[in-house]
Amino acid sequence: MECPRCKIEMTNDPYRGAEQRHHRRERLEAVAHAAGVEIDRCSGCDGVFLDHGELAKIQSAAAHGDTLPTHAPTTAVQRAYARARERGAAGEAEAAALVCPACGGEMAARNWGFGSEVMIDTCIECRGVWLDFGELEALEDLFR
Repeated sequence: MECPRCKIEMTNDPYRGAEQRHHRRERLEAVAHAAGVEIDRCSGCDGVFLDHGELAKIQSAAAHGDTLPTHAPTTAVQRAYARARERGAAGEAEAAALVCPACGGEMAARNWGFGSEVMIDTCIECRGVWLDFGELEALEDLFR
């Protein structure tokens, strides 16, 4: 499994093997969320992958006050600024679609909601969701 953002291979195997002795691989960490779901976090870029239905469970738990923020979420202004910088850095070239870490399908980027400035990448095949660093916390803040 490969992280769709930082392109490092995500594995639960702690070593690369005999050809590259004792070099640590970045690991895909299974992290228990307060909403009762297990999310997969990339230790390289801190992005998270949620299987189909897990974001809905997190949304429901946050709406009912069952979750607490892990750290301060980014504001809408900060997210808008970051998106504008990304667009400016990309220039005229369209950003390539991400590859789903679960099934290898193409992921489509979309704005979570009008004015939220939270871009989520959803797999067309398995309907899994990739959230970049800070986006899960920003969504939880919107759900509250």
